[in-house]
Amino acid sequence: MNQFRELYLPEAEQGVLGAILLASLDGDAALAQDIVSQMTSADFYHLDNAALFDAIGDCLARDMPVDPVTVGVVQRLLPSGETTMAYAAEITNNVPSTANWRAYAQQVKKWAVIRQIIDVGRITHEGVADDLPADEIIATAQQALADLRDLQDAGANYKRLSDVVPKVLDAMDDAVNDRAPPKLSTGLVDLDKLIGYLRPKTMVVIGGRPGSGKTMLALQIMQSVTVAGGGTGLIFSLEMAEEELCVRSIASLGGVDLRRMENAKDLDAEEWSRVGVAVGKIKQAEIYINDTPGLGMRQIRSIAREVKRDHNLSIMMVDYVGLVGSDGGAFNRTDAVGKISTALKNLSKELGIPILVLAQLNRNPTSRVGKKPQASDLRDSGQIEQDADAVLLVHHDPESEAGQNGVTEIILDKGRQAPVGFCRVQRQGQYARFVDLVGYHAFSDEEVEMNRPFANTYKGRKDHA
Repeated sequence: MNQFRELYLPEAEQGVLGAILLASLDGDAALAQDIVSQMTSADFYHLDNAALFDAIGDCLARDMPVDPVTVGVVQRLLPSGETTMAYAAEITNNVPSTANWRAYAQQVKKWAVIRQIIDVGRITHEGVADDLPADEIIATAQQALADLRDLQDAGANYKRLSDVVPKVLDAMDDAVNDRAPPKLSTGLVDLDKLIGYLRPKTMVVIGGRPGSGKTMLALQIMQSVTVAGGGTGLIFSLEMAEEELCVRSIASLGGVDLRRMENAKDLDAEEWSRVGVAVGKIKQAEIYINDTPGLGMRQIRSIAREVKRDHNLSIMMVDYVGLVGSDGGAFNRTDAVGKISTALKNLSKELGIPILVLAQLNRNPTSRVGKKPQASDLRDSGQIEQDADAVLLVHHDPESEAGQNGVTEIILDKGRQAPVGFCRVQRQGQYARFVDLVGYHAFSDEEVEMNRPFANTYKGRKDHA
């Protein structure tokens, strides 16, 4: 047996793609749509084939004809560097007809399942090698098997709701018997209570004005899932360079003042020791980063799928949605950001992970009484609010005494699985992190809206029994 055999059939993957192209060229748009509807880009092992499938899907979504030229217009280059038009033309010439597309598709699906089975074994083996507790290994393997069941069911276009009941009851039984996969924590106790932990297949939007701390919060959540939780994270940092993000991580994990790190000669022995501890944590953590500016969704999807396949991705962060490049076909920036938002939501469901999507706010909160942001303040597109499973807004008012003392509100203004509300955390800007706020006496809503100074809230008042 050849142990180096590729985990897919190149002929089958190209056969499916060729059948779609031929059907469209023959004027059978219905057949092309039918084939596309029964496949996903995750079914394809070869990244060029997955990218070509996405380009075909984009053409169909825009009511464009599908042929080597149009897919080349939608996406000029494939991940390998080959031109999309040349690759699509080669496939079209090599596939004899559309007659056997179902057989090709079945083979592609079967090999996708085989890869998933191998991943279950790999995950279990790595858990044993890392000397993890048996319960944790079993829980992780069970989650991988659940993902496998989802993959096997993906070929059906519809199902009875009763068919879903066993999956729900199994998950409830696992929770009762402590077999459920560990929950993904934000690392902040009150925030976990507010949102009910991070859930798979969700898009969590973190919005805020510049300097409010949205990147700081998202990075801290990534560290909680990866460093403390042992998961795998992927960061697309479209605004901040990888070096700056790494410095922030060291400051946050080691408790080292960012300003002092700018001049390493000033660090004392204790601070260098803290830097060493933080670096050790980062080296042990499975955190991956890409800071290429202007990445489009096709590139983001391709990289995320690769990390998911190779490292079992747990969580992803995009900083920020307004800087994601447009793949074309949008009438304006609002339309483009809306398409990007929907693509990120779909990607979270495809990969089965939470995706943290950072977004800027417009200037409306600055003129509002109390200056509190709302989900409707998200800049560029209202589609972001619609697609989000949860919208977290970071509110830090430096003009108030509470804000000057680092008190920051994290507002849940939309939640599919949790009621709207807010929690307060302590901002430690010098360490690029938030910490749980202990012993803070909350304002009443009326006092917040009146923007009364922090000190005046208590001046001249006595506690009454």
